[in-house]
Amino acid sequence: MKIPELKVFAYLAFAMPVFFAVMWILSATIDGKWTFGVNSLSDMGISENAVSAFLFNFACIVTGLFGAAIGFGSFAYGKKTIRAGGVLYTIAMLFLSLVGVFTLPHTMHYIVASSFGVFLAISVVVSTISDWKLSWYFYFDAVFIVAGSIIVATQAFAVWEALMVIASMIWTAVIGYKMIVREDTLYSEEPSVLHS
Repeated sequence: MKIPELKVFAYLAFAMPVFFAVMWILSATIDGKWTFGVNSLSDMGISENAVSAFLFNFACIVTGLFGAAIGFGSFAYGKKTIRAGGVLYTIAMLFLSLVGVFTLPHTMHYIVASSFGVFLAISVVVSTISDWKLSWYFYFDAVFIVAGSIIVATQAFAVWEALMVIASMIWTAVIGYKMIVREDTLYSEEPSVLHS
């Protein structure tokens, strides 16, 4: 199996947040009733407008698959705990894909949506361990984690859910940046797994 170059995963990490943001905006606009901070994101997945619901669910599925690929790239090229963070990020993103499959009020929706958030949060913390030991990115990580924790602790669910999804897209773009500059302490020039 031939593993793509690291920059391919980096480009995906830049494209994924843009794709999801555009689809989110389109879905909310077409729905016409969805309101930031009032409705949960998953409400778009069951919009009365079939086009709005399709766009949101499609966005979750595709974004999750893109994210799983990015996580695999972190695992394949990453060093230290970046590799473990990549595995956790991949799992989180696969759960995001399932959010687009199991919509409200399906019981599985709550399971996959919660699993997405939990695995993503653990991935951020685990990846931060490498940044703390090896890189100046730790300062960004620390602000990111503290701000996220404050938002979750002080805001209503509909607010912090949306903000945390935006934060996860920013985190993904930062992963892409790390891959592009390929800081030697975090990523290798060649993949360490599945050589062909």
